[in-house]
Amino acid sequence: MSLNSPLIIEETKQNNKEEERRKLVEEVKKQLWLSGPLISVTLLNFGINLISVMFVGHLGELPLSGASMATSFASVTGFNLLGGMASALDTLCGQSYGAKQYRMLGIHMQRAMFILMIVAIPLAIIWANTRSILILLGQDPEISTEAGNYATVRFHLF
Repeated sequence: MSLNSPLIIEETKQNNKEEERRKLVEEVKKQLWLSGPLISVTLLNFGINLISVMFVGHLGELPLSGASMATSFASVTGFNLLGGMASALDTLCGQSYGAKQYRMLGIHMQRAMFILMIVAIPLAIIWANTRSILILLGQDPEISTEAGNYATVRFHLF
C-alpha cells in the first residue's frame, strides 16, 4: 500500500466481501432449514427398503431375489410414479404461497391428495398381482412367487 491509495475504498471492498459472505451463509442456512426435512424423509424411506432387503438376505438366496424383485417392481410401478406426481405439486404450492394465496395452497393440496388416492387404487391391484405380472413378463416362477409374497406382506396389501 502506498500513501496515495485510498483507504476508504479498500475498507468498503472488505466490508462488501464480509457482507456478501454473511448473506451467503444466511441463505445456505435458510436452504438447509427448508430442505432438511425432505432430505431426511428421502434417506429414511431408502433406509426402510435397504434394511428390509438386508434382513431378508439372511433367509437365503431365493427370498433375497424375491424381495429385491418386489422392491424394484414396486419402485418402478408405484413409488416413482406417485413421487413424480406429488413433486409436481411443489411448483403449484410454492407459487401459491409466494403469492400469499393460501386458499389456493389448500385447494392444490386437497386436489393432489384426491388424485394420488385415486391413482393408488390401481397400484394396489397391480401390487396384489405382482406374482402373476412377473411371470407374465417372463421372470422365474419361484422368484416371482417369492416377490408376490414379499409384496403382499411388505406393502400390507391384505
